Amino acid sequence: VPPHNLTTFIFILKACANVGATIKGQEIHVQVERLGLLEREVCVGNALVHMYAKKGWMAMAQDIFRKLPAPNVVSWNSLIGGYAELGQGNEVLKCFEEMQIQGVNANARTFVCVLKACGNSRSLCHGRHMHSEIVQKGLEGDCVVGSTLVDMYVKCASMIEARRTFDKLMVRDIVSWNGLISGYVEHGPDQEALKCLEQMQSEGTLLDDVTFVYTLKACGNMGAIENGWNLHFDVICKGLENDSFIGSTLVDMYAKC
Repeated sequence: VPPHNLTTFIFILKACANVGATIKGQEIHVQVERLGLLEREVCVGNALVHMYAKKGWMAMAQDIFRKLPAPNVVSWNSLIGGYAELGQGNEVLKCFEEMQIQGVNANARTFVCVLKACGNSRSLCHGRHMHSEIVQKGLEGDCVVGSTLVDMYVKCASMIEARRTFDKLMVRDIVSWNGLISGYVEHGPDQEALKCLEQMQSEGTLLDDVTFVYTLKACGNMGAIENGWNLHFDVICKGLENDSFIGSTLVDMYAKC
């Protein structure tokens, strides 16, 4: 098969995955099988695994995966990502373990998927083990990996570790700030959420609707009416007062105060 034909197959399969055109993807799959490409071209196989995994058809994704001559990190990431999206944490960890046995090195995307699975399943022990491996590979400074680590610790209600990890981030974006603030609102203490708000504002990070919702909840939980007034003023200045979620959170905050 000419190289340009392989590229065509890969791009069409990626497009099918992105728009959910699984029927068309299955037609391409038939052609790929007929040409015997699965046994020879791992890149085409990876595109098929990704398409089926993104659709949530994990049995099909696994079937394709087993036919690959030498699965690489892209192959494993597609499989792990599919299980992570379905919330099947045990399958994610099984895949990760098998990946290591096969001698395939995990990358940042692998760790992000596994950390999400650890957080969703509240598996703090496995999350700590992943953190240790991330440090060994020098990936702790990666913005996405670092933010996902914070989120994992928050979901596992380990706020001390979440804060310690957050403080080591080289780049603190709005996602990582919101993750930490939501953790303090959910697990306490609420005053730490307001301290985070003050710190992020001093660092020049712009608040978004998620930040307002969680910090207003913290104000309501603490009865901190003055902080609530200030946040309400900021909400008005940003033109967010008509947002139904923020509006209901404002009502709740004032009721609790």
